[in-house]
Amino acid sequence: MGARAQQADASLKGSVRLGSYLRRLRSGYGYSLRRVEERARAEGGEIDNSQLSRYEKGICYPSFDKLRVLANVFNVSIQSFSDIVDLEEFEALKPATGAPRALVDEGVEAMKAGDNGRAFALFERAIELLLDEEESPATEEILGLARINQSAALIRLGKLALAEQELRAALRLSQRLDPTLQARALLALASTHADQGDYFLSEIEADRAYHIALDHSLTRLAAKAVGAQARVLLDTGQSAAALDRYREAARLHSECGDTYEGLRTKIMTGACYTALGKSREGMRVLRETLTEARAAGHRRLEALAWTNLGEAYYRAGDHPRARGCFRESDGLAMQASAKHPDLLFINAYYEWRMAAAETNPTREKIAFGRLKALRSSLERRFPEAEAFDDYVEKGHGHA
Repeated sequence: MGARAQQADASLKGSVRLGSYLRRLRSGYGYSLRRVEERARAEGGEIDNSQLSRYEKGICYPSFDKLRVLANVFNVSIQSFSDIVDLEEFEALKPATGAPRALVDEGVEAMKAGDNGRAFALFERAIELLLDEEESPATEEILGLARINQSAALIRLGKLALAEQELRAALRLSQRLDPTLQARALLALASTHADQGDYFLSEIEADRAYHIALDHSLTRLAAKAVGAQARVLLDTGQSAAALDRYREAARLHSECGDTYEGLRTKIMTGACYTALGKSREGMRVLRETLTEARAAGHRRLEALAWTNLGEAYYRAGDHPRARGCFRESDGLAMQASAKHPDLLFINAYYEWRMAAAETNPTREKIAFGRLKALRSSLERRFPEAEAFDDYVEKGHGHA
């Protein structure tokens, strides 16, 4: 539910989770209730300290205009407030207590199983417990680890703005984190910024992660950093340079025996060939990765390969084969326990384009409806989403 939709519910009840979030933001800035009132007035809004107290206690919900002012005061996005309320559904999954490190480990296992909501709840409880403990190097190390893993869970739940906040909080501990955690946090932030379309920051963070990994012989993380650099190049239309970087990443992944990341990188080399107009070579690479991903049981990678193979056929003008690939990807990406809306959106986008090219209005409307339904669940930016947004913004409300 978005912030505007929740405004209608403001007179009925507040949100305890949103209240806690506002209180954490205020404490983080060291502001008193009165100071927030002054800052709100400077931002052109009116929020008196008694109002803010009620918001923090979850007694009532701020109007959209109040949320906009608070977003400016605390330098966060309005989307963050909406996301915080969305996450209330996982509150019941949060354990009452536990050892923070054990909770983090349990959360990692939950993510591996695709249970991202439970993972989020476990990481959040670990962070809350750690913040109540006395500061020490050991506590801060686990806190950094919990925040980095929490960001991964949030990204999988589609909450990029909140993921970015967790990563920035982790990096504030960077001088006290070991190099592995520093590099991991920077890589996660690079990925988040790329998802948000901020390629300049993404490139800087990937480069910093690469040099930390190189200085400390962290080959696996160096490989991921090179892959992050390659993604920026591919997304910004520099396909030849991206192909070189993906090849380097594949070599490093092979050195450290990371077969999953190696396979994902191979899929992206296939995508680079397609972008360069070398469809035949791209198809060959992608068919190989399909076989390997299926044999290894990597559903996400198999779906990703099908999507990229579908795009290769689409670019080659073979719509029937492209359509078959996108539908294979849909079958994998719609798995109930771990849906992949980004792949579903891309598949629907090309279905829509093909239907329009074939002058099939019925299929075009169906695909357009899917795109509209999926777009609201995507915070990540990529070329197909931006092309669709541009189409809608030009006043095309229907296919």
